[in-house]
Amino acid sequence: MIDLNLAAWPRVANKQTIYPNSAGVYALFLHEDATIPNVRPGELGLVYVGLGQGARGLAARCHFKGKTAGHSPRRSLSALLAEQLGLRPIFIRKPSGATTFKLDKASEQLLDQWMENSLSVAFQLNDNPGEPERELIRRWEPPLNCDKKICPLNAQQLFVLDRRDKFKAMAAQMASNG
Repeated sequence: MIDLNLAAWPRVANKQTIYPNSAGVYALFLHEDATIPNVRPGELGLVYVGLGQGARGLAARCHFKGKTAGHSPRRSLSALLAEQLGLRPIFIRKPSGATTFKLDKASEQLLDQWMENSLSVAFQLNDNPGEPERELIRRWEPPLNCDKKICPLNAQQLFVLDRRDKFKAMAAQMASNG
């Protein structure tokens, strides 16, 4: 059973954490001295709630290093921090026809560093993390949770989604200009 009171979850820096190859729910919190342009973090500095499941569990999903294309909070952060950090998007058209974006290698590293310096993480293990994740999102409404449509999106989530769409459109324009 997951404690839905995020204040009770121990928060730590990513580099101090060993993520288990187990299923669970995690939360990302913005440090008090950090900001995300035009975004107001939720209570306790909460910005995102997600889950890890499958063979690698939480070890595969906590987003501090990796590829922006496959991770919702990284896509949101990259769109919101693009100007501040000088991030460069690359447009992707998937075989299914769906479109998204990733960042060039230097931009991925800049985002990794910003996340290390600005976010902390907390998690709890749970063999069936889907329902606890949905309940935490409904209860806490983290501003970067704008993908799963678990509940109607609030103004912050709509703003984040709009910024992501604009950043993807910019990536598409850059790709068409060669």
